[in-house]
Amino acid sequence: MRTVLWELVPIALGVIASPLAVMALLGVLLSKDSRRTGLAYLTGWTIAVIVSFLFWYVIFVVSAVGEPREPALWVRLLHLLLAIGLGTGAVLTYRRARTVLTRIAAARTPDEIAAATPQLPGILRSATQFTPTRALVVGGGIFLLNPLNISLVIAAALEIALSSLPSVQRVWLIAGFIVAAAAPVAVPVSVVLIRGEKADPLLDRLRAWVVRNNGMLSAGLLLVVAVLQLGKALDGVLGTM
Repeated sequence: MRTVLWELVPIALGVIASPLAVMALLGVLLSKDSRRTGLAYLTGWTIAVIVSFLFWYVIFVVSAVGEPREPALWVRLLHLLLAIGLGTGAVLTYRRARTVLTRIAAARTPDEIAAATPQLPGILRSATQFTPTRALVVGGGIFLLNPLNISLVIAAALEIALSSLPSVQRVWLIAGFIVAAAAPVAVPVSVVLIRGEKADPLLDRLRAWVVRNNGMLSAGLLLVVAVLQLGKALDGVLGTM
């Protein structure tokens, strides 16, 4: 179990360091009715994590990728595709950190946040204020529409499905990954629930920290996961030579 756990750590950290999710959340928490909208955003984000993870995990289990035999060719190719995608994402994340994140950090309203994230569809960019329903949709949408988040979820689901661990340990690993993936949203929301308006200065400092550091941190973690996935792909190929 320890081997699988260490494989999952950088993947979970990659999700935790998702800069777009944190910056959008902080915008929600600095808007009106921050407690309700923050909880709704957290709910949407967590549902998206659970649904996407279970979707891919079930696919891999049904495909019997964890059977005690050599991995199928498509498993090796999937590792390679994940390595390429996450490696490319690491480069793009670093390059865009000083532009997109800076614009988001300067945003003070939902419309300004939407304008700073043009990759979101119109339904997520049309709100004049965050209602709990809108925050629920935005929380889930930001996770599901980020290909890097989905790639990390696929990598985690594949890692657990490939393991020979008993069902109980798999359940614990899945639960731990979901909790870790929800942490970057759950922690700021908890602070607001506990401190209310007194949390605003802390949230402002957190926004500033994310802008200064999160791009490089996220890019570094994505690169680590990409290298690990590449190693798995090459190991599978070399094993057939």
